[in-house]
Amino acid sequence: MTSIESKIQAAAAENAALLQTLRETDHAAPDLDNQNKFIADLERQILESSRVISELDKKRNKELKDHEKYRDSVMRRFAYKATGKREKFTQRADKEEKEYFEVLQQCHREAETRKGLEQMLRDAHDVKAQLETASRRHRQAQVDLDGLYSSIFEGPTPSFPEEDRIEEVAREARDNYHQARVRFEGELRALQLLEQAWKSMALSVRMMQEAVSASHWDMFGGGSMADAMERSALHKADIAVRDAKMLAVQAQKQSPSVNLDSIPNVQMAQGNIMSDVFFDNIFTDMAFHDKIRQSQQQVHRCLDAHAKLMRESKERYDRLKAEVKEREVMLDSARSALQEARADVFRRVGGGVGETQVCKV
Repeated sequence: MTSIESKIQAAAAENAALLQTLRETDHAAPDLDNQNKFIADLERQILESSRVISELDKKRNKELKDHEKYRDSVMRRFAYKATGKREKFTQRADKEEKEYFEVLQQCHREAETRKGLEQMLRDAHDVKAQLETASRRHRQAQVDLDGLYSSIFEGPTPSFPEEDRIEEVAREARDNYHQARVRFEGELRALQLLEQAWKSMALSVRMMQEAVSASHWDMFGGGSMADAMERSALHKADIAVRDAKMLAVQAQKQSPSVNLDSIPNVQMAQGNIMSDVFFDNIFTDMAFHDKIRQSQQQVHRCLDAHAKLMRESKERYDRLKAEVKEREVMLDSARSALQEARADVFRRVGGGVGETQVCKV
């Protein structure tokens, strides 16, 4: 037995173990690249959300001062009443109150959006840490395999063009696998985000049903308790719709095939605290009940649109999963063929072909 053959036999177990590690961690490099892009985008969105919150806080403080001038000023109220302009005072107070609470709601919505983005960023960093570990294993296995082949192929030998050709096929198979894996991981992440978006829309549907029930109670004398329940349910439904939209936008960043234009707009019914307190009657309650019903229909249509996006993403995911599996089989086959070609070189060298030059991995 020649020294080359002895080296091959001695290295067989180590070679098999290193190839197995490479197979298990092939996904790490493209997945880590995708994850870093995802994290960078989340960090950008969090910075933008913080900027928006800062601007809204300034606006909220200004609106609060304007609102308090009319809410707490007895003299201003008396002056309007004395000049016969009580209705004008009510309208102005109503306007200031409405503007303040609109900004307050915007602040809360944006804070909830940033909170969701920050949680997504924490989760993304956890995934990144796992991928970094797998990527290090992959790099080390490749280094060890290169070293193993270098130790076997060292020394001057003639060239073997067939081995070169098969090595190029293996390199192309690896590149094709990585490209397919990048698309697959992007669609997988998009599908996960769309599933979360659908759940958020399902929550909005439930909240809208609660709002309808509270509104129905309000029409038949539910009073301030019904008003409070109605507003709370509408607010939660609105936040859920916005969360779903944000998640869908994130999904499109992962998979450009996600069609955001198919998501219909939702105009959430908005009440008015001043009118609920001072002008509450069966007619205003009925009018607002109709608005809630209209918003409920829009939310249902939006839920259906999200379900369609989720189904389409699942179909793409299934296709890409099959493609990745096919590319993985081709990569394994190419690697095996390369190993067989090198083993053949080993045999030819051991059989006395003479001085050979074998390409290293």
